[in-house]
Order: sequence, then structure tokens, then C-alpha cells
Amino acid sequence: MFMNTSTFNNKKDPFTELSRDWWDKNGKFQSLHTFTDIRIQYIKRVISRYKDCNTEYTLKKFKCLDIGCGGGLLSERIARLGASVTGIDITKSSIEVAKNHALNSGLSINYVNSNVSSFIKNNTSSKFDLVIASEVIEHIDNRSIFFKEVSHLLKNKGILILTTINKTVLSLLFAKFMAENILKLLPKGIHDFEKFVSPNTLINEAKPYKIQLNEIVGFKPILGISSDFKPIIKKFKFTNFLNVNYGISGIKII
Repeated sequence: MFMNTSTFNNKKDPFTELSRDWWDKNGKFQSLHTFTDIRIQYIKRVISRYKDCNTEYTLKKFKCLDIGCGGGLLSERIARLGASVTGIDITKSSIEVAKNHALNSGLSINYVNSNVSSFIKNNTSSKFDLVIASEVIEHIDNRSIFFKEVSHLLKNKGILILTTINKTVLSLLFAKFMAENILKLLPKGIHDFEKFVSPNTLINEAKPYKIQLNEIVGFKPILGISSDFKPIIKKFKFTNFLNVNYGISGIKII
């Protein structure tokens, strides 16, 4: 349901024109700002599970890669928890917004205008404790290549966290049709239902690249009405219902 800018395909990038709106909490990315709160909760929960220690302390030692970082909404939150963060995105204007916002916020984040393949070529020795691709998978043309590249970037026992959209009738109705056409929470045409993907499919696709995905949770939006009587998402809750938005995570085992 929510957007990021690492589309990895040859279609026109819709985020170039939207880049100036990244940090407007009441603008076109309002839902993504709201979603970021529960994304951070999920990241903390996953790290605590795999590292078995205090999350706040652990993040201070983490090297993190945020794939499809957009304007830096998630990257900044992770950096504020103490992690060393690199954010990559194919949209140059989004990266410029991210760089400027981090500078003005007093944060040191390494933002790179690149896709994953080029980033690997230019950073051959870079390995990360944590790789995040949030709202990216549903824009990718070839997930097999994606998992191969992510595996290359992860340290042994490094953590991969994904958030995306399941491929179900309900996701077609709510995350595609209603979100784009009725509630107008997303730009029309931003998602392709054929690229929505089930958790089991991701689990099987990641296995050949030594990534074991096994922690799954759903995200439930709580709707409300804004002061100008427009539908908004007030917050998200964790849920066992996986038929629309979900998060999935795991580790690389050599």
C-alpha cells in the first residue's frame, strides 16, 4: 500500500515529481509518515529477536542499508537510534531531498543515488548487519536478482527486513483499487497487482541465496477523517492478518 522509490524497472519513475513532498506530513506521503512509526517498532522487534540483547544499544553498532530510501523518512529514524546508515535510491531528486534534510537535522547519513547492482559494483567490500527494503519488493521486476544482490550485501547472520503487499483479492481491493481510486491515499497507477507477492513465495525465492525468512507480521491501518473531511490513516497496529500489508524478516546463514 505504501511507496518507495527503488522500482528497478524501466517504467517512468513517478517519484521524480513527488520528491518535493517527502517531508510534508500532511501531504501526499502522509500515510507513509504514519507507517514509519510501526516500521520502526517492527525493526526493533526483529533485531531483539535475532540478536537477543537491548535493541537501542545494538543499533549503535549496526551498519544498515536502506534500499529505496526515498526522501529519508526511515533512514533518519534508524540513524537517530544510533546506527550507521547508508540509503540508496534510483530517484536523484529524492536523494537530494534526503541529503538536505539530514544535513539540516544534524544527521550523518550516507545517501547514494544508485540501484543495488551499481552500488555493489562501486562498493565491492561493503557488508551490512541490517538490510531493509520497505515498500520496494512490489515494484521489482526480478526478485531472484534482488535476493542474490541482497545476499551479497549481508554479513553472515545479517538481518533482512522487508515490508510489502500480499497478492490476494483483498489486497487488490484495498491496497490497489480503494487506496488509489476511492480513498486517494496513493497516486493512481502506483502499484501493479501482478507484482504483489505472498510471504510463502518470498520465503522460497530467498532460500537459494542463503536467506532464511521466517518472521512474519501483518500491519492493520486504522482509518480516520482529517479536519478537512478527507480519509486518512491515523495509525497502524500489528495483526496476524496477512492478506494485505505485511512485514517479513530473516537472516543470512552461510
